[in-house]
Amino acid sequence: MYNRTEIILEAYPYEFTDVVKGRGAYFCHCQDGSRKILKEFSGSASKAELLDRFLKYLKERGCAAEQIVYTKDGQALFTDVDETHYYMRTWAEGRECDTRNREDILCAVRKLAQLHNDTADFKDELPQVMCRTPDFLEQEYIRHTRELHKVRNYIKAKKKRNEFETDFLNEYGYYLEQADKASASLKEIAQEPSERYFGICHGDYSQHNLLFTAQGPVIVNYERFCRDAYISDFAHFFRKIMEKHNWNTGLGMDLIHAYDKVRRLEPWELQQLRVRMSYPEKFWKVANHYFNSKKSWANSRDGEKLAKICAQERERAEFLKILRYFVQG
Repeated sequence: MYNRTEIILEAYPYEFTDVVKGRGAYFCHCQDGSRKILKEFSGSASKAELLDRFLKYLKERGCAAEQIVYTKDGQALFTDVDETHYYMRTWAEGRECDTRNREDILCAVRKLAQLHNDTADFKDELPQVMCRTPDFLEQEYIRHTRELHKVRNYIKAKKKRNEFETDFLNEYGYYLEQADKASASLKEIAQEPSERYFGICHGDYSQHNLLFTAQGPVIVNYERFCRDAYISDFAHFFRKIMEKHNWNTGLGMDLIHAYDKVRRLEPWELQQLRVRMSYPEKFWKVANHYFNSKKSWANSRDGEKLAKICAQERERAEFLKILRYFVQG
């Protein structure tokens, strides 16, 4: 009796010689020497077809981009008996961006800036659910700060607290003040931004989604592409790198300049970057993970992450001060 994977693969016009499962996907070797990736797809057939048009647009622009493989009967998705959607795409083989390698991460921001340039003329209209409005970030900060209040109130009501809960309450006031200041700063720069600051974004840009192949660096995994402020894409990657490098000011400024050389960062975007870095997102993430797990006990990883956040705060504050001078200058 065939297993589920074999049934899905039979829907595609290839003979598969080897299939390896890893990191939420099936890596498929084909008899003709090509390689494909099979993954679950979150969304409808129309969304998959929109993604297909976007990837073809990138290819036509000369960008190395994965392409969707259609089933034998011409469908972008294969739907299993339990209504789970799958899609297959070409496989770019290479190593991931190494966040310890300065040249890798500088290349990563240049590739992102080029992607933003290249997508400026993509004319397909995205459904509303894939478009983030100018007030999206403001509403997100309101929601996150409300969740911080909820966690604080829950812990305060406990008669007996563990080490993580005690440390969280000790740090809460400091990081809440940062959250409030970031929200206030966002309102100060929230004048209706120009349309040129918005366009098609990757939506989940990280070191895992940039591969260094024999043909050069290739951005992959566009499943979360959306319409958003370009600076949102950059800030998402930028924060991750800065956290991994202990908020190294020199590296941070080099990343900003590397992006700016390919696609100019306007004053509004730099202000946005400053605000996004000043909001205590990591503190919120740890609190949110704690609250949504078994609250009767704290995962040791939560405690370790909270300790790391606090240990990095001096360097983070120094970087934010330099960034503020740079933005205002």
